[in-house]
Amino acid sequence: MVKEKVLVKNPIGVHLRPAGDIAEAAIKFKKCEVYLSCGGRTVNGKSLLSILSLGIKQNSEFEIICDGEDEETALKAILASLGSDL
Repeated sequence: MVKEKVLVKNPIGVHLRPAGDIAEAAIKFKKCEVYLSCGGRTVNGKSLLSILSLGIKQNSEFEIICDGEDEETALKAILASLGSDL
């Protein structure tokens, strides 16, 4: 299991585009579970609606958790997909 915390600097927070980028990158890793955790809630990182349901705002910190085959590669791909969106 690998984890990485991300600080949201975007004034809009985690909106549709970055949430979609996260889900799209995560879905590519079939044998790896991906979760996002924020504010005491943990959701499926492969589900766009679940990610949006976290309501991650500016200056919030969330954690990306990958567990399974290629977990390190999955985490790197998800972080890369965010680029400068956050």
